Amino acid sequence: MDERLTKGVPVREGVAIVDGREFVVWQEHLWNTGKRSRAWFVPPEDVCSMKITERDIDLDPS
Repeated sequence: MDERLTKGVPVREGVAIVDGREFVVWQEHLWNTGKRSRAWFVPPEDVCSMKITERDIDLDPS
């Protein structure tokens, strides 16, 4: 069995603006295994009516 920890960092997100408020629809994570996954924060049936803008997440704090 592989004993190393699995770690993921957010690298991309989908953002929607509804009624002047910006919120994250989904986030894509890159794992130290090389795989990518996407976490959704909005129900799929609500996404169709939204205009989603994709943007990279800058992990550099400076």
